[in-house]
Amino acid sequence: MQRIKHPPIRNKISLADPTQVRAWTRRLAISADSLKAVIDKVGNSVAAVTKEVELQRAAHSASPAPPIESPPTAGEPAPA
Repeated sequence: MQRIKHPPIRNKISLADPTQVRAWTRRLAISADSLKAVIDKVGNSVAAVTKEVELQRAAHSASPAPPIESPPTAGEPAPA
């Protein structure tokens, strides 16, 4: 007797399925450990995981530059 293979839920990521883990780590270009950490943080929704990975990438790629201060105009006192 053959087992019935249920189709995966398309909007959820299952860490129990190695095929899904491999596919999502390749698609998001992250490691399996990073995928697990993100899922633990935001849940297994594809939208939430994708958004979190993009936010993490944006935070890591943005270099903190010091704010540029404009010189005081003639009528303003210099900052102390």
